[in-house]
Amino acid sequence: MKNWKRLVALGMSTMMLASLAGCSTTKTEGTADGGTAKTEGTSGGESLEGTHVFMFKSTGNSFGDLMYEGFAEYLEGKGEKTAYKSPAETTVAAQVQMLDELITQKVASITISTNGDAGYDEVFKKAQEAGIPIVSVDSEANPDYRVCHVNQAETADIGSYLVEAAVLITLGVDYPGDGKMEDTVKTELGKYSGDEIKLGVLSASIDTPVQNSWIAAMEDELSKDFYAGKVSAELDKKYGNDDLTESTTQAQAFIAENSVDCIISPTTVGIAAAGQALKSANSEIKLTGLGLPSEMQSFMPATADDDAFESVCPYMMLWDVIHLGAVAGGATYAAVNDGFDGKVGSAFEMDAFRDYDAETFEAYQSGDGTAVLAGAPYIFYKDNMEEWVDVL
Repeated sequence: MKNWKRLVALGMSTMMLASLAGCSTTKTEGTADGGTAKTEGTSGGESLEGTHVFMFKSTGNSFGDLMYEGFAEYLEGKGEKTAYKSPAETTVAAQVQMLDELITQKVASITISTNGDAGYDEVFKKAQEAGIPIVSVDSEANPDYRVCHVNQAETADIGSYLVEAAVLITLGVDYPGDGKMEDTVKTELGKYSGDEIKLGVLSASIDTPVQNSWIAAMEDELSKDFYAGKVSAELDKKYGNDDLTESTTQAQAFIAENSVDCIISPTTVGIAAAGQALKSANSEIKLTGLGLPSEMQSFMPATADDDAFESVCPYMMLWDVIHLGAVAGGATYAAVNDGFDGKVGSAFEMDAFRDYDAETFEAYQSGDGTAVLAGAPYIFYKDNMEEWVDVL
């Protein structure tokens, strides 16, 4: 497991973010050192044959942009060509149409964060028959057609962390430190005698695999005995389709209903939209979830001296998104060049990347398929926000 404090060495400029903004009609071609060489339209332009393609759920999502940054930097450092191809709409159909086009162009590989559980089999089978390996990251592809999935963190851990953070925030308790949230929740709930705490979830689409797995893990967490009678086991769920406008509308619905104490948003688009909506309404509802510090700084405490509970979101979490993309690039490279087949026990060596030493990743059983594990959740709070807002 990585020492997450080392990540402050990671650099990211706003110019890079701008250049990485996804576009369904453009191709980003990188230099060997990870810089962006040029962007060209693919319609009548340079062929994508032999290119490693990264596809996120849709364009305009910083989470996907940052993953591609790591993916491209790692693979281009190995002398490979990469492209970022994402549809404008966050739908299965839009991704399938684009995947079909990429297969026709004879790309070298496809690394994808899917928009749903079903609807991909025909196009994935077509890729498989064409000898194009598929690696999924963030949101899983069908195990029958992928080499492996790159898991950002264990699903159960994410679900537990999110619920524990939401409960402690509702109770007005500062983040207690690594490894101490569950014990603190048990202690604080043992003293609590107020109304049953109610939690809401502002997620992506209703059928997005990764968010649904995290929500299921949250429900498992809430079934533990120490929550009984203190925190409702039922989550109030709303879906913003990873669209800023739709997510804002759903956050405003939470505010109007005023029936939850804290909103958990396991999506960077949703948490930023909810932060703005709650702040604008001066709502007493609090917020936590998965977010980027650079996008959440207006809704969180800025320094260790701040009162965290004067902010909409006292603390939240995520992981090193850039490194996650790089690990996906490592798995893709190994699948194409080094015989990595994703079976349980198979492994690949990833070269040193930025502040990370070279590391071996081994595939393990994950549901009906296999995965490699890239990291663990990391908490952003008042003591470390100053170091992170210029990093992620």
